[in-house]
Amino acid sequence: MIAQTPRGGPPPDPQAVLAARGWLAEHPAAFRSLLIREAVPMDVRPGSVVFRIDDESNGLYGIIAGAIGVEGGHGRQTPLLGHVMRPGEWFGIRALLHGGPRVLTYRAIEPTRLLFISRTRLVPLMQGDPDIAIRVGQLAEIGNRLGAWAMRDLLTPDAARRLAAVLLRVLGMGEVAPEDPQGFWLTHAQLGEMANLSRHHVGRKLALFEAAGWIVCGYNRIRLLDATGLAAFAYETETA
Repeated sequence: MIAQTPRGGPPPDPQAVLAARGWLAEHPAAFRSLLIREAVPMDVRPGSVVFRIDDESNGLYGIIAGAIGVEGGHGRQTPLLGHVMRPGEWFGIRALLHGGPRVLTYRAIEPTRLLFISRTRLVPLMQGDPDIAIRVGQLAEIGNRLGAWAMRDLLTPDAARRLAAVLLRVLGMGEVAPEDPQGFWLTHAQLGEMANLSRHHVGRKLALFEAAGWIVCGYNRIRLLDATGLAAFAYETETA
């Protein structure tokens, strides 16, 4: 589990975070170190946009602490929140593979620290070393898997199990400890948007999850206590 640094403490160590979870955890230490050396740290306040749909692609971002919400939709639809990314995860691969305008909006949900690697620095490295290009290109497949995962969650017909599945996914499956001792920053409205439920429905289901001992809820905060128990409920129909 990634234990985030409490607010007011020293910044988290990128090497430790990226070796523990996510894309770079599956690659050699030398490759991780290379990307970290090329990166610039960025701090993003809650509610601030890292980039939005139609912005020009400029580089790749890794999450060291905090949370980033992913908003998107068809061109004729109002963008909606579909996922929340946690430490160890990366976004912005389109900038490296295709360039052109962004197709999603990424917004900080909590106080967030990112690493940013500009396209102008990373593309020459990829062009000069096929191994780097292959490793970076794997991010596209990770993004495809995440999209399929989110889609499958939303196809769960039972509302309570659908919410449980979404909650597990956006809280990092129990692999990340919240920076705030009260839990992760997450509102009923945000969960309702991601699980296609009303705020009232979300509140009722969360109360059931809390009574079962799987989570603890505060004001716009959720702490995951028993990821295994919540997962058993969320995916019960898959193993029945």
